[in-house]
Amino acid sequence: MNSQVLLTRLQNASPGGPLDRLAALVVEHELSQSLETLLPPALLARALKSALEGWLASPTAEGELASLVDDLQERLARDPRPLREALPRELPRALTELASHPYSPNRELVLAVMDRPPVRELARGLLLNVLIEFSRKVSAPVTENRIAKGFTGLARFAAEQARTSGGALGGIAGALSDEIERQVEKRAKDFVDTALSGLFQQTADALSDPSRASEHADMRVAFLDGVFGLPLAKLGRELSQLEVPRGVAVVRKSLTQWLASADALTRLEEGLRRVQERDGKRPVREVLQTLGLLDTFQRMGQEALRERLAPIVASAPFALWLEELMREQEG
Repeated sequence: MNSQVLLTRLQNASPGGPLDRLAALVVEHELSQSLETLLPPALLARALKSALEGWLASPTAEGELASLVDDLQERLARDPRPLREALPRELPRALTELASHPYSPNRELVLAVMDRPPVRELARGLLLNVLIEFSRKVSAPVTENRIAKGFTGLARFAAEQARTSGGALGGIAGALSDEIERQVEKRAKDFVDTALSGLFQQTADALSDPSRASEHADMRVAFLDGVFGLPLAKLGRELSQLEVPRGVAVVRKSLTQWLASADALTRLEEGLRRVQERDGKRPVREVLQTLGLLDTFQRMGQEALRERLAPIVASAPFALWLEELMREQEG
């Protein structure tokens, strides 16, 4: 068989032709390799480190990212739809179904996330403001009523007149009212400081109580419903508040410092090995079959390889290579 005949057969585009069979052979060979052989952690770690270093060294990456965010913000600002309508219908439905499943988190986990100094300070301020505002509303009437109870008949009437006319008794009542307000404020602070830990403990108890799992599910569903109902234009305005260049600069600085450390590559490789720890030595075929993805990856792999091989086989350099190979064989 001469090279021209062989080349014509290789270029045959019919299903099941030589090119399809060659693509299938390559895919089957790759699927028979172990996961760590096909995707070696050491190679992946070096590739990831090189990619990050390339991005960090690029003078245009930061500006391009900021430009992408600005473009997204402008698009969102012009879109009148709520988030729910911008997403595929199946996504909100699936997330809502997942959120509705009964689940109660671990109590220690809730406390570890919630009882942090900034959160505690915020809760303390809010609770204290509520208590002080309440005390201001009730302290003056209570003070005046107590003063009035000390008088009878005409004296009580005179006291009331003095109070309403801004007289001496009114001043006394006001002074006592201010003193009570100060005392209430001091006691409110003491009460808040004492009660805050109990508040967090009770909140953790409530959120981790399995008997209230259905309530927790209702809260999650309500939260998702509120998120999906947000207008895209409002999300766009929020996005415009982000200081993207500053955030990117912080990330780039931190990554640069970490990648320059002596153990960066080692840590990357260790992390990738841990990811492959369970299935790394198994053939890729077995891993994909377990996940129900073998047929899909076989088909996609063969189609992708065939599309990449076809222009190579049809090229003049390939025809020359094949002709030289045939000549060597004949010689």
